[in-house]
Amino acid sequence: MNRRDLLRRIRVNGVDVVDEFLPSDANAELESLIGDRRHEVNAEAFLMFVSVRAMLHGSGMPSCESDCEAGQIMALLNRSAA
Repeated sequence: MNRRDLLRRIRVNGVDVVDEFLPSDANAELESLIGDRRHEVNAEAFLMFVSVRAMLHGSGMPSCESDCEAGQIMALLNRSAA
């Protein structure tokens, strides 16, 4: 799946992406970030990011590349929402 297809899928039904790919430890990671009180976190954006990252990693993309690509996708989603 290329970036354009993935963006379209998220825009049409992002909830399904999160439901399908959200890692089991994502909520604990989110709680840890919030609990530190050193970070402001948009919970929905964070859960989408880790879901997209997991989807990309699950499709064979190395971790460092999936992190970067998920960040790029989130930036594009954020730009189109503005």
